[in-house]
Amino acid sequence: MARFAWVATAVALVSLFASFASARAGGQDDILDQVINSPPVQSWQVTGLRATPRPVRAEGVVGDQAIRVAVPSPGANPWDIAGQMPIAGQINQGDTILLAVWARTHTPPEGERFAVISGIRVQQSAAPYTAIAEDSAVIPSEWTMVYASGVAQRDYPGGSTNVSVHLAGAAQTIELGPAFVLNLGQDYDAALLPRNATPE
Repeated sequence: MARFAWVATAVALVSLFASFASARAGGQDDILDQVINSPPVQSWQVTGLRATPRPVRAEGVVGDQAIRVAVPSPGANPWDIAGQMPIAGQINQGDTILLAVWARTHTPPEGERFAVISGIRVQQSAAPYTAIAEDSAVIPSEWTMVYASGVAQRDYPGGSTNVSVHLAGAAQTIELGPAFVLNLGQDYDAALLPRNATPE
């Protein structure tokens, strides 16, 4: 991602969770220093489909690209179709992890206004897929940032974790933009972290 796009991303992160920014001593570059994955949409891999969707143009999201994932029918498990992204950075026991994913509803389930992501996770990338951060979210038709956070209960070497977004809870089409995994370190005040809101 070009430097100007990183700066735009930092501005977006600051504006969307100002409490996090105010809790840090620095500014935009400090936030970016906490990112332990490669956020662009090209990093997404989609499991459960025959082929990973290619990025499509998506105005209104950082980078102007997204992955559009069409779920043809509900899965036996919500993770039967999932967007996944590797995490290169290491995570130590006691580290507070924040996942922030740009998402929007392209086509909601029949009779509904919004799509639902039943699992937004930072997890161990191999069995037993232990969650480090986990949440769910209702997704509006406008681009929004959805979150999951948690505290690591043990050490995870670099490359042993990933992002997993479970999409197969309903027949729906969801677009995923960039995803950011921030390692906020030890003893971070969880009350300062952003939470998912339900759209009206």
